[in-house]
Amino acid sequence: MRVSTAQMLNAMQQMIERNFERYHRAQQVVVTGKRIQRPSDDPFGASLGITLHRLLQESEQYQRNLNTAKNFLSITEVALENLNSLLTQVKKLAVQAATDTQNADGRAATARQLQQMMAEVVSIGNNTTYGDRFIFGGLRTLTAPFSASGDTLTYHGDHGDLRVEVSPAVEMVINVRGDPLITGIYHAIAQIKRYVESSDIELLSRQGLQELQNQLDNLLRIRAEVGSKIQQIEMVRHRLDKRRVDFTELLGGIEDADMAEAITKLKMAETTYQMTLATMARMESMSLLDFLR
Repeated sequence: MRVSTAQMLNAMQQMIERNFERYHRAQQVVVTGKRIQRPSDDPFGASLGITLHRLLQESEQYQRNLNTAKNFLSITEVALENLNSLLTQVKKLAVQAATDTQNADGRAATARQLQQMMAEVVSIGNNTTYGDRFIFGGLRTLTAPFSASGDTLTYHGDHGDLRVEVSPAVEMVINVRGDPLITGIYHAIAQIKRYVESSDIELLSRQGLQELQNQLDNLLRIRAEVGSKIQQIEMVRHRLDKRRVDFTELLGGIEDADMAEAITKLKMAETTYQMTLATMARMESMSLLDFLR
């Protein structure tokens, strides 16, 4: 079968295109450092790589969630510590007022101090924020959760739990409900203030101090829960860090090219492509006159 010059040139043109494609792909491997440039290079590896990239992105989102949760809880912890200090001062004043040695003027001064401390409780409840979010308002985080009128504190938040997903299928409640915590503390101090104002030492000693101790015990329990959650966050963060390192190493083993091998293949592909171009150039210069000469 006779092969025409046109057929030969067409075959050479196709060979040039194939060799250029090999050269270009080898060049891309060296430039990017990745051996998989398209799914057809390694279908199984490409599929696994997509899965690992997705898992790494999820881990990054969990890390951001953990940061949010820890910051939220850390701010809450500071507020609880301030409340604890405040209640400790209230207890000291109440014990002093419960003695027969304090006169009427002393109890009046104590009542004024207790009134100021009630205002401080409201301030802690309304001014403890994460960004522009009120921490003690439940899920109603955009409006101040408390308003006081005399000895009554009104809660404007709700009793919802603010949940954050900190790892696959694991959620953590990161908020402390302002009611009953803040309202309970406020009303306990208000009750003590009334007993001090009325010089009712018996009720102050029997009911006022007992209710105050109940609030202190409840506050201690909540502080322990918040501290435990912060520790849990650090444990989860450690696991996620290890997971990220493991996935990154596995992904590198799948996608990263052996650079020495890649450079060798690039040089071979370049040489083959240049030789094909040179051959094509010689064929195109051939003519009947060249043959006769």
